[in-house]
Amino acid sequence: MLASAAVLLGLGYWTYRAVEGSVRELRAASMKNLLDSEVNSLQVWVREEIGDAERIARDPRVRDAVAALLRVALSPQRSQAELCAGPARAALEVTLRPLLREIGDATFNLISRGGRLIATRFVEYCGLRLNAERFLPLLEPVFAGESRFLRPFNDADRVAAPARLRRGPPFAWIATPVRDAGERVIAVLSIAEPADAVFASILQAARPGESGDAYAYDEHGAILSGAWAGESAPLHARRGGGEREGVVLDPYLNHRGVETIGVWRWLPEYGLGVAIEISAAEAYAPLRYLNIAFGVVFGALVIAVAAALAAGLSVLRLRNQVGEARRLGAYALEERIGEGGMAVVYRARHALLKRPCAVKLLRPARANDETIARFEREVQLASQLAHPNTVEIFDYGRTADGHFYYAMEYLDGITLAELVSRGGAVPVPRALHVLRQLCAGLAEAHARGLVHRDVKPENIMVCRRGGEYDVVKILDFGLVKSIAEPHSRDLTRTLRILGTPLYMAPERLRNPADVDARADIYAVGAVAFFLLTGRRMFDAPDDLALTTRVLNDEPPRVAAAAAQPVPLELDLLVQSCLEKKREDRPQRVTDLVEALEALTQEHRWTQREAESWWRARPPPR
Repeated sequence: MLASAAVLLGLGYWTYRAVEGSVRELRAASMKNLLDSEVNSLQVWVREEIGDAERIARDPRVRDAVAALLRVALSPQRSQAELCAGPARAALEVTLRPLLREIGDATFNLISRGGRLIATRFVEYCGLRLNAERFLPLLEPVFAGESRFLRPFNDADRVAAPARLRRGPPFAWIATPVRDAGERVIAVLSIAEPADAVFASILQAARPGESGDAYAYDEHGAILSGAWAGESAPLHARRGGGEREGVVLDPYLNHRGVETIGVWRWLPEYGLGVAIEISAAEAYAPLRYLNIAFGVVFGALVIAVAAALAAGLSVLRLRNQVGEARRLGAYALEERIGEGGMAVVYRARHALLKRPCAVKLLRPARANDETIARFEREVQLASQLAHPNTVEIFDYGRTADGHFYYAMEYLDGITLAELVSRGGAVPVPRALHVLRQLCAGLAEAHARGLVHRDVKPENIMVCRRGGEYDVVKILDFGLVKSIAEPHSRDLTRTLRILGTPLYMAPERLRNPADVDARADIYAVGAVAFFLLTGRRMFDAPDDLALTTRVLNDEPPRVAAAAAQPVPLELDLLVQSCLEKKREDRPQRVTDLVEALEALTQEHRWTQREAESWWRARPPPR
């Protein structure tokens, strides 16, 4: 009995340590992924801000106003009042004000080569010099012709001996050179963003959990963003050996005095670090329940070991995917036909009706409050739609062991991504036939105040359905947003960094919450480009470069990119859908339906042609 008890105790201890190690590994991986997203978002924002600043500095009116003010600044007869409040200063303010208003910035500085502030919105700073030790050296690359992002600075560290300090948060600066007619750098224009506004909101976009926090910090460990700006970040003190990134899974006290774990990365190109922290209590919540179980049953060793074994088996069930054939409610699962990060899709059959269907099963490991709410929301919103070009939802349920699932119609077809991968560019008549059905399905959703937000070739299927061929079905409403209910919770706040930007409208990349039906119209244009040309609209080595191209580059014309002749009307229609500003796109998807119907009269795709294609190249099972 003693030997058995020792073995059981050892097994219980081993189980606890295995669960603890798994929880720590999963938490470290998730926090590193969030940190990658934060850094990616910050890099995209910096590139956009630098582009805006360079555009302003290249404006001929700005260059002329700066040159005029420099002449006053360099004149030996000028007075301080003439420099800071004279006509040249007023002309520069009048020129810059509307340009800065367009990008929403708070203030600006104009800096001469000697490091003197010759123009600023804070009049008391005019004529002062920049801090020669901390701030001015950062401008040397800018005076050499290179635009730079400068991390948030307090005025005490930025300006030498101000008469009085400006009240308020520190500013993050975008510095860009101003050139004369001979392209020589004559001054630096710095444009500011309050560190507690846009800069901080970018870092807070993907913070983890309820207690999570994300912030930037300087080389001394001082927090640069958010409500705790100026406080010391204990995580900074744990950087060792000059390492650029790391993760701390052993709890420590953060700047609020809370036991925390964290992950950090130093960005030398920006002169700051980015950190993500979450309270140890929330991060290791599963271990708390395991500790309670061991404490309660400590006196009853056999029961304690049995509970530990049960917990271990439960963890194994959560880690393993659903096995071969099993039953979910009234549905018998057969083979797996698709999977994603959140769910797995099986071909199934209703036990009584014997009707084939597809069952989407939420992965047990991803079943937290937010993913369950998103899963339920996808079913509830998609089930409101009855259009023949939208996938039909049959049922929704939860099994006794806590698995969430819903059943939908089983489709015998292939996605547009597979269609183009197998056969290249789609002929114009067939593409029109597909696009008209896609827009018709979206029209019903838009009429109900729903925006799909994930229209892409992988989520559109062409099927054989009820004796008809090339029937379009719109799939995956997991990211749908209701704009008919302005106060509804947006469960996809991290969409910008989790999804591919290729089919996202520019306004979605800038602000995922700012979206309406015209974002789907942009995606329809991108899908049309893909179908007609057989290739991606933009190519880039990574998502950051791709995001930059979507935001700034004009898409190629379909007629120029396609190997097949494309009607002028279709070319112009696709181009209008891909306009950067949503005000310049078609405003309603029903307008696209009408235009595509007119084109299909001239370029017909018949059922006989569709049947011939399907019989010659049946889709893989």
